[in-house]
Amino acid sequence: MAKIVEFLTVNVAVKDLDGAVKRYADMGLTPLRPNRMPDPPAQITDVTVPLGAAGSISLISPTDDRSPVAPFLAKRGEGMYSVAVRVDDLAGAMREWTHLDWVLPEPAVFPEGTPACHLLPDRLLANWVKPRSLNGVMLEVFELQGEIREFK
Repeated sequence: MAKIVEFLTVNVAVKDLDGAVKRYADMGLTPLRPNRMPDPPAQITDVTVPLGAAGSISLISPTDDRSPVAPFLAKRGEGMYSVAVRVDDLAGAMREWTHLDWVLPEPAVFPEGTPACHLLPDRLLANWVKPRSLNGVMLEVFELQGEIREFK
């Protein structure tokens, strides 16, 4: 059975990424370098702020109006967008967790070199569970394959 093996981050949608990064840095936290993902399905710039070994906060901002984050910001304003976890088998989770409403019929494969928060795998797969399935929370589900390095 597929299992959640790690909490990764809370994604927070922001309008002013530079301003948000500064506010977190002013609290003594050390943001990682920006990760720009202009292509679907993400279309965001992500700046992850590690919170020790327990996880992180990821500040996300749309790269353009086609980003799924853009209508979220327009409708709801800034705030928590999703919670991200790592699973041991994404395809298995999609098969087994049939009570959940998945965004995509198959896992999205991100381009080589795409990190998941503070981790940089050889290959990154993802899918999203729609908020209506989990009490209003969008769950971002990652599988990291191959060698996994630290993203700094």
